[in-house]
Amino acid sequence: MGLLGKSEKLIELLQSIDAAARCDVRILLEGESGTGKELVARAVHQLSSRSENKFVAIDCGAIQPNLVESELFGHIKGAFTGAAIDRKGLFEEANGGTLFMDEINNLPVDMQAKLLRVLQDEEIRPVGSNHTRKVNVRIITASSSSIQKLVAENKFREDLFYRLNVYPIYVPPLKERIEDIPLLADHFLKKFSLEQNKEIEGFHEEVLDFIKQRRWAGNIRELENFIERLVTLTTKNQKIIDRKILPLELQKELKKSKKDLPNIPATKSLNESLTDYEEELIRTTLKNCNWNQSKAAQILNISEHDIRYKMAKLKIKRPN
Repeated sequence: MGLLGKSEKLIELLQSIDAAARCDVRILLEGESGTGKELVARAVHQLSSRSENKFVAIDCGAIQPNLVESELFGHIKGAFTGAAIDRKGLFEEANGGTLFMDEINNLPVDMQAKLLRVLQDEEIRPVGSNHTRKVNVRIITASSSSIQKLVAENKFREDLFYRLNVYPIYVPPLKERIEDIPLLADHFLKKFSLEQNKEIEGFHEEVLDFIKQRRWAGNIRELENFIERLVTLTTKNQKIIDRKILPLELQKELKKSKKDLPNIPATKSLNESLTDYEEELIRTTLKNCNWNQSKAAQILNISEHDIRYKMAKLKIKRPN
């Protein structure tokens, strides 16, 4: 349920989904792994005029290159060793509906040319057949890598990119949706508590703070797996997930994260406290990187432009 939240980034995403559902054009979803791109594709399909027909999904990176053509376009009996019967491909399975092609960046180059022809002619030719078949399918593709960058590196066909990139949608990572984390964590807690017949009511405040502060490289997928693990480790009669439930290595991580917080007086306003913390964090990171702004920006997960702007705003200067 990655489409749960109230952050500005999620609201922008939901608006894009709504707009995309109202037109019947090809969509390219780009975003980090685990951000919920298939959920976005399903949402577009369910809100579109094709919702009464099938939504079919394929992971282009999970199929052996020599089987991709048969998987997409089908084959006739005797087309190759093991082809004992005629078989429909995913394009025909999705006819009238939506075909979601995840990790399109992994599609072999020879298949890119064949897919381009299908998009141009709106017809497929099953492997081994001399006849084409008309198809009416909406294509939604997704990639965790920048397709534009792959085009520049000659690893993806430019003409196919333009065909797929009619309506681009960016799916933001969890680090850009911090305020959604408590809602997502609570949703997953309820989901897994129900599945495991447990009556867990919530998280202890320090555990929830730890979850919010943690860097989720695997995004929503990693957060979901983490919450499932915590629920599994919780005893039947326990109502609140506290630090004792955390595996030992995470208890140490929590202890360290609390130790790393600066000692800010409680007399200051929230904005003043946050500004002080931001200044101290940037200054300490720059010192640790020997004032190399590029390295510091990388560690802080911000752009070099942002770190220069913040240094100027907070009057942070390298000592003489």
